Amino acid sequence: MKSLQQNNLIKAPFDISWLLEKDILRISKILTSRGANLYAVGGSVRASYWKEEFDNIDFAINITPNEVKELLKNIRCNIIQTGIEYGTLSVIINKKLFEITSFRKDIETFGRKAIVKYTNCIKQDAKRRDFTFNAIYLNMKGEIVDPLGNFSDLAKGKLKFVGDPKKRILEDHLRILRFFRFLSKYPLQNKRVNFRTLKTINETKDLVKKLSKERIWREFKMILSSDGASLALRFMNKTGVLKVLFPSFSLKRTINLIVLEEILIKKIFKDVSCNNFEFKNPILRLSILLKNQQKPIQEVLSLNRNEIKMFNFYNKFEKYSKNFKSLGFNYGQKNGLSLLLLYIAKKKNFDIYIKSKKFEQKLLRYFREITDGAKAMKNFPVNGNDLSKMGYSGKAIGSILERLKKTWIDSDFKLNKKQLLLKL
Repeated sequence: MKSLQQNNLIKAPFDISWLLEKDILRISKILTSRGANLYAVGGSVRASYWKEEFDNIDFAINITPNEVKELLKNIRCNIIQTGIEYGTLSVIINKKLFEITSFRKDIETFGRKAIVKYTNCIKQDAKRRDFTFNAIYLNMKGEIVDPLGNFSDLAKGKLKFVGDPKKRILEDHLRILRFFRFLSKYPLQNKRVNFRTLKTINETKDLVKKLSKERIWREFKMILSSDGASLALRFMNKTGVLKVLFPSFSLKRTINLIVLEEILIKKIFKDVSCNNFEFKNPILRLSILLKNQQKPIQEVLSLNRNEIKMFNFYNKFEKYSKNFKSLGFNYGQKNGLSLLLLYIAKKKNFDIYIKSKKFEQKLLRYFREITDGAKAMKNFPVNGNDLSKMGYSGKAIGSILERLKKTWIDSDFKLNKKQLLLKL
């Protein structure tokens, strides 16, 4: 499709039925009641084109935030003004969040903050956006407005900064990480990245240090959770961004882990099922990336309590029993398989190992052993009451149970309660 010139309008070549949702129609009707123009922009437009799911909808409008507030008084909604100094109002209707931002241009920027001036010009508003495929607008009639002539970038999934990359990054340092996040989201379309862009990111990489741990983790978590994590991590390494974030890391092992996940999906799970295994697990990938990280993870990224717990769990294990049934028995199918993948990904001869003729057969056997162990976990015939009746108490019970579990695993889960207790 040719780029749209001078704001020519075309009917959106994708599903826009969400524009007809009741709450969106209410917002549109009230905000355009006095002649203003309202547009959906950014993520919702991009996601609609690529048939992706999206939650929040960002709107752009050619009136000031105060005028928007005044109009919204006429409908039942909750207005949050935390971003009003930058022209943004967060509006909640029926528990749905909409962000409405007035057309603006930056007068002066400070990394994540700016002094803005409101404008009636959609082209001025588009020029201050981060990437070209996020500068495509959709009016309430379902028509595309392309002020900068970049619709082809959206159609191709091509990741490009709007205008000068350095200027965009200096305006907002988070755009460095957002660049890699979108790279990981559209890896097939962006295997080659403009040299000037990479050079600019390399020159400005230290600016990520000024970002909060919360914002860094939010973006980095999405990178690790993506199909294109390998590509993004490689470019983050090439530009020096990974080194700025983490003094030490293991990129090769992380890519090994991602390769193993792909093998599981394509070769193993086509024959067997594992409904509870989490592919593209960001904590699993993070744990192997930062295995030798010198700083505590809490000083680098803002993980929640459960994420820290799982990160420490994955990092705890250095050696594994050759009896993979024990992994499933002790930690369950999901965790057992995760530990198996970590074990294989850390092999020094990984590339040779996975190309061996019997590798896939071995992997399938290990998976089945872990699954058998996980199933057996529920059927362990001895419990603490059995030992208590025999006169054991306190820590001795726990110690004996662990020893008997090992004995049961070694027997291939065949010994019954009486036979196990005779082993005492």
